Amino acid sequence: MAAWAGAILVLIGVVGWWAGSRLAQSPRDNTVRLAVVYSPDEDAQDFRAGVQIAVDQVNAAGGFLGHPVAVELFKEESYTDKVELEKLVAQTLQLATRIGKMSSVLAVIGHGSSATAVPASVVYERYHKLFLATHATATSLSNHRLDLTFAMQPNNADNANFLARWALSQGLRNVVVLSDNSGYGIETVDQFRSLFAQGGGTILHRGRLTTANRSIDDLLLFLMDNDVFKPADVDAFFVTSSATAESAHFIARARQMGLTMPIIGPEYLYSRQVEEWVGVQSMRDVVAVSIYDGDTSTPEGQLLAAPFIQALGHPPGLMAAMGYDAVKVLAHAVKRSGTLAPDAIADNLRISRYEAPYIGASGPVTFDSHGLITDTTAHVVRHDGTRFHTVASYRKPLAPLAEDGAEAPMTRSSPP
Repeated sequence: MAAWAGAILVLIGVVGWWAGSRLAQSPRDNTVRLAVVYSPDEDAQDFRAGVQIAVDQVNAAGGFLGHPVAVELFKEESYTDKVELEKLVAQTLQLATRIGKMSSVLAVIGHGSSATAVPASVVYERYHKLFLATHATATSLSNHRLDLTFAMQPNNADNANFLARWALSQGLRNVVVLSDNSGYGIETVDQFRSLFAQGGGTILHRGRLTTANRSIDDLLLFLMDNDVFKPADVDAFFVTSSATAESAHFIARARQMGLTMPIIGPEYLYSRQVEEWVGVQSMRDVVAVSIYDGDTSTPEGQLLAAPFIQALGHPPGLMAAMGYDAVKVLAHAVKRSGTLAPDAIADNLRISRYEAPYIGASGPVTFDSHGLITDTTAHVVRHDGTRFHTVASYRKPLAPLAEDGAEAPMTRSSPP
């Protein structure tokens, strides 16, 4: 982490410049632009559709204080632990600087991973651009305490907490935890291990999904035939990887080999792409976490669902809701602040939790003083072999976990 931070600082020194503090517009074009940065994976089409539907609705209602709103799309490289991190960060800083220099851009929405969102956030702060991070869950994103950065999803510590509590509430006591070698995978798994053990659970094994010398099949062979535990001893797997395909391959092969226990993981498993790769029936008892509840709908959720289904032919999921809510909460803050000044909009995004919070497709979209989403509900979703259903909900922020792990979730739940 220290080496990564040092690389970021050096590269920012090369590519970063301090920009003006107000949005400048050409007298011939008063369009306000939203830079949408996406990686070509994990339901990217759904994410972009959610953004565009929200922009269309905002424009139909008069735009941002009478200014039309337009989307500028930017594609970035997907991050996995196989990607050279220093090269990816350098590319990210160059892209963020390019966006930062665009005077008509009020805000940036997206970035497909924490590996790109965290370094980009520093550049956007320098160029005085609002940044709504829709995918990133690293705790470091909000720990930086940047004035203009907002994390739309609970962080890795929160998600691990929700999932540990759910697992313990279901009587799951013996778990195998697996991750890739990315910061995302390691941080999430370590948080889960700590909280699960605190609640009385036992980690039977902690390992890597793949290594240079071991495949998924090699891993499964070890899990099924070792001297420490038997498959029947395993109540569940907890899996996290920066490479969605890697997790999907593990799920598919585990099911093919007769391992039917729950496979638990963070938000990215709640994905249409994972479902397509694994196969719907093999997804049975895959468990994830999401702040979007596909089983219920808010008024904004209904405004998203109808045009989304018409355009794409399937219901919106988590990433569609994130793209939609990012635009709509920004429109809410612009209207309430009465200005396009980024500082005033940022202040309103934080203070609205105490006054008039925006209720989006994913529920309340409010932020704490660090810019991390708060005062909202996270949902544990479980696949039944046909689709994901919400089986438990937890209110954020959470109370401390009881030592026996006996705390019940806020709402509905189901047996393992």
